[in-house]
Amino acid sequence: MKKVIISAIIIYLLIIIQTSFLAHFKFLYYLPNLVIVFVILLNLFESQQEKTGLVISAIAGFLLDAFLEKPFGFYTIILVAASLVIKAIIKKYLYLKLSK
Repeated sequence: MKKVIISAIIIYLLIIIQTSFLAHFKFLYYLPNLVIVFVILLNLFESQQEKTGLVISAIAGFLLDAFLEKPFGFYTIILVAASLVIKAIIKKYLYLKLSK
């Protein structure tokens, strides 16, 4: 629960930076989406048994939908689908034997 709350605060700050500060600095006519990068990295470095990446991606999608001009639900679907694809790829193709 603590990880979800901290990640939600980080996502909120990234959205504020993205919409207020980075909107003035478009790189090659594109605005970098920091939240999508954060969610993808979070899912990549999360252990296979944890499912908090899906919850965090749903929260991030909801916050992005609230702040940006796309139709509501667009970023939620994109981020949850990306998290599910990352989890499926890691589960199918990556085997890590962790010693205790």
